[in-house]
Amino acid sequence: MVKRKSYGGEGGHSGKKQKTAHIHEPPTSEEVYNGRQLRQLLSFQQDLRQARHGLQSFKNLLDSIVNGEDTDSEKQQILLEFLESVKPREREDEVPVYLPDIMETWGMAVQLNNENVMSAVAVVLALLLKILSGNVDHVSYGLGICRTLLQKRQQELIAKNLSADNGKDFIISPTLRLLREAVSLDGGALAAPIFRARNNTFKSLARNMGLRYLGEGVEDPKRPSVRTNAIHFLLSSLKLLHVEAKRDLLSQKDIVAALMRHIRKDPPSLIYEILNTLRSSVILDKKLPKEIKIRILNAYSLIRIAELYGYPEDTTEHENELDGERPSVEDSAHAFLLAACTDSDAGIRRLEHGYYPDGVDPNATPSSVNDDQPVDFGIDSIPWMSKFENDVPVRNTLLAEFIQTLRPWSSTKQNDLLVAIFEKSPELIAHYFCHRKSFTFDPKLTATWIGYAALLYNTVQLPIPSWFGHAKGYATVPPPTSVVLGNIIPLPMTQKAITRCFSIQSKLTSFYVIRLLTLSIQKLGRALEMYREASSSSESLWEEASRRLLDEFYQRIPDMKDVIKCYLAMDQNDLLQRQAASHLLLLYYEIIPQFALKAKFDVSPILLSMIKKVETSEATGEDMVMSLLELENLCAVAKYSPSMRWFARASNMSHSPFTTLLRLSVEKTTGLSNESLGNVLYWVASEHQLVESRSNFQGLYPLIAALRSLENVDSAIWTFLDNCAERCARTPVKYLEMIEEQLEKAKVTEDKDIITCPLMMTITEQLPYLISSPPSKAILKSLVQLLSEFLGHSLAAGVNKRFLKATKELLAASLGDQKKVGAKLRILEREKSTPETQDDSHQNGAAVINGLVNGVVNGADDDSNHELSPQDLEQRLSVPIAVAKDSSLSRWASKTSEELVEEGYAASLIRLLSSEHTSIRKEALTNIIKVAAKVKDSTYENSEQVWLLLMELAESARGSIADSPLPSVIVTFACKALEVLSNPLHCLYEKVNLFLTSGPVWSLDRIPLLQSILQEGPTEDGAFYSEVSWLLGFLLDSLQTPADVALFHQRKVFERLFALTCNPFMGPNLRTQILRIVYRTTTIEGGSDTLITRFGAVSWVLAQRDATMDADERAIYQALLGRLWDTCDQKRISEWSKGGVERLVT
Repeated sequence: MVKRKSYGGEGGHSGKKQKTAHIHEPPTSEEVYNGRQLRQLLSFQQDLRQARHGLQSFKNLLDSIVNGEDTDSEKQQILLEFLESVKPREREDEVPVYLPDIMETWGMAVQLNNENVMSAVAVVLALLLKILSGNVDHVSYGLGICRTLLQKRQQELIAKNLSADNGKDFIISPTLRLLREAVSLDGGALAAPIFRARNNTFKSLARNMGLRYLGEGVEDPKRPSVRTNAIHFLLSSLKLLHVEAKRDLLSQKDIVAALMRHIRKDPPSLIYEILNTLRSSVILDKKLPKEIKIRILNAYSLIRIAELYGYPEDTTEHENELDGERPSVEDSAHAFLLAACTDSDAGIRRLEHGYYPDGVDPNATPSSVNDDQPVDFGIDSIPWMSKFENDVPVRNTLLAEFIQTLRPWSSTKQNDLLVAIFEKSPELIAHYFCHRKSFTFDPKLTATWIGYAALLYNTVQLPIPSWFGHAKGYATVPPPTSVVLGNIIPLPMTQKAITRCFSIQSKLTSFYVIRLLTLSIQKLGRALEMYREASSSSESLWEEASRRLLDEFYQRIPDMKDVIKCYLAMDQNDLLQRQAASHLLLLYYEIIPQFALKAKFDVSPILLSMIKKVETSEATGEDMVMSLLELENLCAVAKYSPSMRWFARASNMSHSPFTTLLRLSVEKTTGLSNESLGNVLYWVASEHQLVESRSNFQGLYPLIAALRSLENVDSAIWTFLDNCAERCARTPVKYLEMIEEQLEKAKVTEDKDIITCPLMMTITEQLPYLISSPPSKAILKSLVQLLSEFLGHSLAAGVNKRFLKATKELLAASLGDQKKVGAKLRILEREKSTPETQDDSHQNGAAVINGLVNGVVNGADDDSNHELSPQDLEQRLSVPIAVAKDSSLSRWASKTSEELVEEGYAASLIRLLSSEHTSIRKEALTNIIKVAAKVKDSTYENSEQVWLLLMELAESARGSIADSPLPSVIVTFACKALEVLSNPLHCLYEKVNLFLTSGPVWSLDRIPLLQSILQEGPTEDGAFYSEVSWLLGFLLDSLQTPADVALFHQRKVFERLFALTCNPFMGPNLRTQILRIVYRTTTIEGGSDTLITRFGAVSWVLAQRDATMDADERAIYQALLGRLWDTCDQKRISEWSKGGVERLVT
C-alpha cells in the first residue's frame, strides 16, 4: 500500500500525532488586480497560512461581486480570466478536475485538521457557485466544479466538514451552503448525482438540523444557524429531486423527525419555507406514493406543525421588509394542515364510508333463524347496530389521533381546521366526541364555552354525506343509529345541558342553544328524508331505523315547553332572539310534530299580539325585517294549532287575524317574504273554504293582486272584506249552494274542472248592505275598481268565465242606485301571472332582504362558448418530434460515461439511426459501439445494463441500416430505456432489464414492453398508471412515419389505447396522452384514413364527447372530430361510409 504523503507547514507533525490548539486568528488578504495574480494566490502551498491568505483574498473578490460593488464588471472579468486559466483540458482517459489547487489545499487542511482552511474553502466555493449560477453563460464552469466535488476524494472532504464537532458552526454552515448551491445549480441538473452520493453529501444531516440558534433574541438572517442551512439544503433537494430519490430521502425517519423537532423555535421565514416546500413538493406531488407522504405527515409532524397556532408574530419585526408580503406563520401552518388533512391525494386522508364505521358490511342482510320459517327480528337482528355507542372504529386512525390534540375552543383557525377535516371525513365526528370526554357543554359564559359552542355549531352545520357515505346508492342496511345521532346532535349536547342553557340568565347562551337546536332539527329532517328515499316499504329496515332515530332524538332535546318558556321570557325588543326562537318552534311542528303537539301550545294570543305590534310599529330597516320574520314563523305555527281562531276579531284589534295578515301582505311587507305569508293565507283560505283547493288554481292571488293595484285601500273596504271572509268561513255550505244556483242560471254544465270562488259569492251577497249605508264617492270608486280588478285577475287565474259574468251582473245589481258607478264595473283583461312575477319590485325586495339574490351571469353556459379553433387544438395536442443533429457524432467523445447516459449524448447518437442518409446511420452505429465500450470500462454504476442495451441495439440495427432507417419504435424505445436504466428506482427498471436479458437481438416488427405493461401486472404496487404513462409517452414519440402507423395497425395498438379509456379510474393526463397520439396520427399521411376505416375513431371520439360533462373536454373532442375529417381523404371516406361520417362530423 502506498503511504499517504505528509505535508509540512502549519499544523505539521512528526512521529506521534499530537493535539494542537487552533487559535482563530483573523486571516490576511490583499487586493486582486488580475486573474494571473489570483491564480498565484490560490496555487497549492505547503504553508497553510499562505493558503488561507489566498482564499481570503479570493473571498473578498467574490463578496464584492455578490454585494453589487463591482459596478464596472472589472472583478467579474478577473474571475472569468482565472476560471478560464485553470479550466482543465479534456482528455479521453482522465476525469477533469476543476480548481485542482483549491481541492488539494482542502485535502491537506483536512489531513492536518486545519479548521480555518476547511471553512475557508467551503466559503469560497459556495460564493463562487452562487455567482456562476446567476449567469447562464458561466453555468458550465459551475457544473464542472460540482462534478469535481462529486469525485470520491472531494466527497470524503465534504463528509469530513459535515461531521465536524457540534460547536464548529463555521465549518458546517459553509459546507451546507455549498451543497445547496450545487443542488440548485442549473435547475437541479446535478441534484440526482449529489443524492446518489448521500453517504457523504447528506452525512450527519439529521444531527446538523438539530444544531439550532441558541443565542438571545431572533436569529440574524445574514448569519443563519447550522439548522437553518441544513434545512435550506434539504428543502432545495426536495424541490429538485425526482420522485424516486425524494421517496428515498423521506424514508429516513431521523431526517423527518429532526426537521419537525424545533420548528416552533425557527424564525418565521424558515418556517414559511418549510411549510411551503412540503406543501408544493410533497403534499401536492401526485407522483409521490401515499405511503411515502405519510412518513413525513405522521402524527408527530402534524402535532408539531399544529403548535405553530399562536406563534408569536412580534418576531417578524426583525425580518426582512419584504417578508411583510408573506402570510403569517399561523396562516401558513393553517393552509398546510388544511391541504394535508383534507386532500385525499396528500396521503393522510383515506377513503372512508361516512356514517358506516370501519369493519361493517352495509350490504350484509341479517340472517334468519332458519330458512323454512324465517323470523324477522328487524333492525335488532343486525349484530353491530347497537355496539358503537361508546367507540366508533374509523379508517383514518392517523387523523383521529391528530385531531384529539387540537384545541378548537381556543383558536378560530383550529376550529376551522377541525371542521374541514370533519367535512371531508364524516366518520371522525362521532369518534371525536366519543373520546373527547372532557368536552362539556354545561353553560358557563366564558371564552372556552363560546369556543365549544362555535365548534358544535359548525359541526352540526355540516351536510350529511350522500347515501350516508356508501359508495353507490343506499346500502341494504342503514348506518348505526348512534353514529347518525352523534352527527345530528353531538354527545356534549345532552338534554340536561341544553335545558340549563335555557334557564340561565344569559342572552348569548340561550341564543347559541336555539341556533344549535335549529340546525340539529333541520339536519334531522334531512336525515329522515334520506331514510324515506332508501326505504322500499313501511316494514323495511330503513323505516324501522328512522323510527328508532326519532325516539332517541326525542331523548336528547328539551321539551317544547322549555323552548316556549324561554321564548315568552324574552324581551319584546330583543328581535333577533325572538325571531330565532319562533323559527325553532316552527321546526318542532314541521319536523317532529308528534313531539311538539304534546305541549298543547296555544299560539293565538302570541300571534294576535305580534300582529298588533307589526301593525302599529313605526320601525324600519332591519328591525322591521326581524319583526316580520317572527310574524311569519308564528303564522306558520298557527297552522298546526287546532285552537287558532283566524276569523275572530279581538277586542283590541280592528280586524280578524286573517284580514290583518292579508293587509300586511298587501301594504306592509313591500315584497318581504310574500311566499311565506302567501302560503299561510292560502292555507287558511282553502282550509276554511274561502277559495277552492285546486292544484292548478292560484287561491287568494286574484284578490291580493286586485288589492295591490289600488294606490290606497280604505279601512271601510278592509272592514267589508273582513266581514265577508268571516261569514264565508262560518257558513261555507251556504255560499257553495249559491254558486250552484248561479251556474244553473248561467247554463253551465256540472264539471269537476270548473273553478269558482266562494269568497266572491260572499262579496256579492254582502255588497248591498255596504251600499245601504252610502259610502263616500271615493270609497265607492275604489270599491268598483277593486271588484273590476278582482274579476279580471280571477278570469286570468282560471275561474269560469260564465260564472264571472253572472257574478258581475249580480254585483252591478247590488250597487242599486249607483248606476253611473256600476256602469264602470267590468271584467278587465289581465295576463295570467304568479305572485312572484306580479310585481318586479316585490320580487327584488324579497330577494335582497332574504339574502337570496341569485343572479344569472351572462346567460347559460353553452358548448358554443367553448369551440376550439384548429390552432387551439394544435396548441393543446401537438407535441414536437425530437430530431438529432449530425454534430452528435463528434460531441460525445469528450464526455464522461455519466454525462453520456444522463445528459442525452448517447440518446442523440441513437436517434441518428433513423436518419435518411445511409452514411450517417453507419457512422452512428460505429459510434454507439464505441460508447458502449467506454461505458463498460468506466466506473459508472449502471455500466453493465447500459452496455447491454447499446450492444443489443447495435446487433438489431446492423442488418437493416444499410437499406433503410431503423424503425422509429426501436429508436425511441432505446432512448426511453436508457433513461430508465439511469434511474434504478424507476417503476420499469425491472421490466426493462428482463427485456434486455430475454434475447440478444430485438424484433424490428414488434413494440417492446407493450404487452408486458398492458396485460401483465405492474412490478410495484400502485405503479400501473405510472407504467401506462411511460408507455403512452413512448408510443407518442414512436409515431413519426406512415410505416409507424402501419406497425401500430399490425400490432393493434389503437384498439388497446381506445379500450384504455373505458377505465373509469384513468386520470385526465393519461386521456390527454391518448388524444395526442390520435392527433399525431392525423398529421401523418394516410393516418386519418386508417383511424376512421380500421379503428372506428369517429365513433370513439363521439362516445368520449358525449360521456364527458366538462365543456372544455367536449370542445376538444369536437375539434378532434373536425380534425379527422379535414385530414382524411374525404371523397374516399364518404364513399366508404355512404356519407355517414360526414353527417356525424358536420
